[in-house]
Amino acid sequence: MSQRNREDLLQKGGSSISRYNYDSDYPFAVYIANLGMYNDGRLVGEWVKFPTTAEKMRQTLKNIGIGKKHNRDQAYENWFVFDDVSNLDVLEGLLNSNINEMNCLASKLNGMSEDEYQKFRAAIKMGDHTGSIKELINLTDNLDCYDIDPLIHNYDDLGRRFEEADDVQLPDDLLVYINYDSYGRD
Repeated sequence: MSQRNREDLLQKGGSSISRYNYDSDYPFAVYIANLGMYNDGRLVGEWVKFPTTAEKMRQTLKNIGIGKKHNRDQAYENWFVFDDVSNLDVLEGLLNSNINEMNCLASKLNGMSEDEYQKFRAAIKMGDHTGSIKELINLTDNLDCYDIDPLIHNYDDLGRRFEEADDVQLPDDLLVYINYDSYGRD
């Protein structure tokens, strides 16, 4: 949900969502809302920090009225992720209603070393394997496929590094013709 849509909903009143500030003690949080109540025109939900426990999740669902009977003697059964916060932009729109996947990803992110986290951030910045929570979980298990060179800041730096590593030595007067930026990008 876009920031504008969130703010429009909040301005209309009748919602119980509160503004949320991200705290880096956990990888992300989601606002879980009661779908039936939402369809009835009321936004009722709670923020859940991930990773979470089954007990906390059961309590959250109870708090937002899942299982509670309403008109026509039916119970509210469905919930959805209304909003999310994280310091990883790639997660926006990916966090869904699969608690196990969100918990798995959050646990893996929590267990990363600083080095692994930097590799993870670099890989997602490149757009590698970022289409779903499952892909991100898989990425956390395959960070050994990535290397970070602190001296490389752009494609030009990468092209120069590759040229230096090549077995073929070009004469210095030909080096001015090499487009290192293109070489690094390709």
